[in-house]
Amino acid sequence: MEQSVMIQQGIWAKIGLPHELCWGFIGVFLFITGATIEQSWLASMLQGRGFTAFDISLLSSVFGLCVAAVSWFSGIGAGVLGVRRLMWIATVFYFAGSLPFIFVALPQNNYPMMLISYSLRGVAYPLFAYSFLVWINQRCESRILGRAVSWFWMAFGVGMTVVGPWFSGLVIPAWGETATLTCGFGFVALGAVCGLILNRDRPGWQRGLPLGPALAEGILVLGREPKMRFAVVVKTINDIGKFSLVILMPVYLPRFGFSIAEWLTVWGLVNVLNIFSGYFFGWLGDTIGWRNTVVWFSGTLCGLASLAVCYAPVFFGHSNAALFGALSLYAIGLGAFGPLSALIPSLLPENKGAAISCLNLGSGLSNFAGPAIVTLCVNPLGVEGTLWTIAILYFAASMLTLPLKLPESAEK
Repeated sequence: MEQSVMIQQGIWAKIGLPHELCWGFIGVFLFITGATIEQSWLASMLQGRGFTAFDISLLSSVFGLCVAAVSWFSGIGAGVLGVRRLMWIATVFYFAGSLPFIFVALPQNNYPMMLISYSLRGVAYPLFAYSFLVWINQRCESRILGRAVSWFWMAFGVGMTVVGPWFSGLVIPAWGETATLTCGFGFVALGAVCGLILNRDRPGWQRGLPLGPALAEGILVLGREPKMRFAVVVKTINDIGKFSLVILMPVYLPRFGFSIAEWLTVWGLVNVLNIFSGYFFGWLGDTIGWRNTVVWFSGTLCGLASLAVCYAPVFFGHSNAALFGALSLYAIGLGAFGPLSALIPSLLPENKGAAISCLNLGSGLSNFAGPAIVTLCVNPLGVEGTLWTIAILYFAASMLTLPLKLPESAEK
């Protein structure tokens, strides 16, 4: 996939935000807000309706598998079928899954229908967002790529972990869960308008390239390139905490007197820090090297934070300040993983489409791995043991990044 170098000068080049793609970033933020509006409180709602922790984590795991599959597909499919086409398809999938999930499966507590409809709803946001990530990698100069992808993760993270939880915290007490979920329709529709109509830029499109061989290459590259295997593992570990904490904390924190509203408020607030840390580490990656930034800061900080989240309530009880401090460390460490989105595609400069598919596969697998860890560990090990498992995986991620050295021609 050839990179199209754009004229990016002045303040836009300095901050790493291509003005030609600004509406696209806004569209990702709005789409993610609507498509993931329930992720910080769905587990609590289902628990209140009598579903077991296993039921909840299984639902999240099936959802995560679907996210992983479509995330991998978006890296190759966006280049062959067209980024814009996939983003429109994502919008259709969102409504096709959300309508039966919200208005049939949830009111009837129909678990099989929940599995099917929630999974269909779940493929929408990675298909939309990660297709746009392909767009960014196509169109941005390498000198600002680390900062450009940090803007992408800011838009992604603000929607999923800041605005979504805060909006839910305000609306649920007044309108209830169903109306809150329905509000997501408006966010998603606005996101599609911004990202696909107001955004006039034209991404690359490899017309005429057969989809089958392109998808096969996305698989074969994992067997042929050891770096890609390490990259997928590291990127998978990247977000396991984010997708496991939203299941664990609503169950764990009430033991110490925390309400769900307090959890949503703190979780949304600390992720504001992730906005700034994501940009800072994007800049740092462009300065000292993408790999160096991930090795030294990402897994180390997230691993320590996982242990801090575990023991802050134990030592300090019902203390929002202590919980905020522990989760803040996690949000900062999560930002240090941002340069992976510039590093991994650059590992294979001659085959960026396949490399991006590996990047997106890891991103999607986080959706599966986080809930799966909870499913496998929470009964035998408890919440504390599960958080220790997550911490160890994060420490391992820093070590596994060491082999991800760029070719000399693309050294950063």
